[in-house]
Amino acid sequence: MKSVIIAFLLTAFQLLSLTSLSAQDSTLVVLPEYKNKLLFLPAIGSSPETGFLFGAVVVPQFKIGAAGPETRSSSVFTSAIYTVKNQILFSVLPDIVLPGESWTLNGNYFVNYFPESYWGVGPSSSETDEVTSLYTQVNLEQNLLRQIEPGFFVGPQVRLSKLYNVSFEDSDGERIAPPDVSGAGGSTTAGIGWITRWDRRNSNMMPTRNHFVQFTIMGNPDWLGSTESYTLYELDARKYLELSGNSRTVLAMQSLVTLHSGNPPFNDLATMGGDRINRGYYSGRYRDQNAAQIQAELRQHAIGRFGFTVFAANGEVWNRFEHFSLDNYKWTAGAGLRFNINKDDPTNVRIDFGISKESTGFYLQFGEAF
Repeated sequence: MKSVIIAFLLTAFQLLSLTSLSAQDSTLVVLPEYKNKLLFLPAIGSSPETGFLFGAVVVPQFKIGAAGPETRSSSVFTSAIYTVKNQILFSVLPDIVLPGESWTLNGNYFVNYFPESYWGVGPSSSETDEVTSLYTQVNLEQNLLRQIEPGFFVGPQVRLSKLYNVSFEDSDGERIAPPDVSGAGGSTTAGIGWITRWDRRNSNMMPTRNHFVQFTIMGNPDWLGSTESYTLYELDARKYLELSGNSRTVLAMQSLVTLHSGNPPFNDLATMGGDRINRGYYSGRYRDQNAAQIQAELRQHAIGRFGFTVFAANGEVWNRFEHFSLDNYKWTAGAGLRFNINKDDPTNVRIDFGISKESTGFYLQFGEAF
């Protein structure tokens, strides 16, 4: 019964967040000609997962061919990062929008050597359970979505991910026996799935109005090459409200529900924390088969290129629906500063500080959290 109530509440949140479609959708606005731009930035940042990091980020922002104001800009986020925790991260994240938004292509390609903290599985893991997991991961992920109605996209997604050289260490840096979890000895994930997306945001990089709703189903069967067979179901719903009518004050809301059937590797379980949602918890501080999370953020332009935000989030993880309990929810809250690095196509660098019941998190990142 609790699972039905929670599902109802999550659905109600999503419906309420989508009820107010801005009248600006039907207003003709004459915009200046779009100027392609290449952003090259030193990568200097921080998060609880990485500590201090440095490297380089290259982000071309552009429109393809004769794309006009009806087409949002494309970008390819490329980064090479090294951290004080001896982590190495190289990633390429293409976000391509064809003229008229007839097709969109989103990818996630990365190679990481990423020692990170691991507390086990479940909503009640203790701080004393912390060990370090070390692994190298190669991830190749791509979708291809066709617009079949204005703002409505559907299409396939494929993913190939390899986790290898996996080991675990205690707090003294001594190697220990791996925990009894799927993927502790390494894993291969080969998946194919389907995405249904309703996207009316006015910008991919810094949306200020309308909404984004995406449902993803991703199968990872053993006959396709996966070492563990499982299926991912994920619903991501976001709403952006212009409270001031001129994008100076924006209320952004998100609900994210991640469910698994089967036996996913430990690094593919649903997680809480990180620089995107429930900021203030270490990414993966809590992980399990399923997670439900909500967050809200008030974004305020201050002066010139500067702005600030306040945010709060709530969520929990669980194994089976009969184990779901409101007693296990985790909350976070925080505030941040924003600096717009591209006045022609607004894109923020953000500094966020989040707090939780157990920890705090400082984040210096490129782009909004959601």
